[in-house]
Amino acid sequence: MKNFNLIISTGRDFEDQAEYELWFNLLALGDESPIIFRSGNQGLILAKTTINPLDLIQHFREITQNKDRNYIQFIHKLTPIDIVVPSDLDSLKEGMLKLIEKHPLGQDSTTKYRISVKKRQSTLQTSEIIDIIASTLPNDVSLKEYDWNVQVEVIGDSTGIALLRKSDIFKPISEKRQL
Repeated sequence: MKNFNLIISTGRDFEDQAEYELWFNLLALGDESPIIFRSGNQGLILAKTTINPLDLIQHFREITQNKDRNYIQFIHKLTPIDIVVPSDLDSLKEGMLKLIEKHPLGQDSTTKYRISVKKRQSTLQTSEIIDIIASTLPNDVSLKEYDWNVQVEVIGDSTGIALLRKSDIFKPISEKRQL
């Protein structure tokens, strides 16, 4: 099983440039030995860093919003991951229960959740994944109005799970994309 805490999307055939862009910024934030590797899918990179992924996202957001919109050229999306488990339903349920135990979710009975699933190189059924994750959540699931998104990223035999707010995923917006 691969261990990662960041999923990085880039353009096909720009994986090398995105890796360098990520590596440089992780070093600048203090991670002396980030581990960056290919996922086996074109345009998808995985990383394990000692830096909190949300700090990296905040770093990128501050630079692109306040200083240089084109600072990030090859990274299209950064998704933080809280826990990685084997890609089977029992492990998904166990991992989600551990994540909920670690994360102070459900303290408020009005908290709503969304479950987002992305699958790559997997025969698991999306509906099965959603059902198993929903069974672990203490409150309602809603696609439109939610406080937390349970992001499930199935990549072959490893699955990353994260509990995210809407602002926890980074997508840079260059001037070219705004037109």
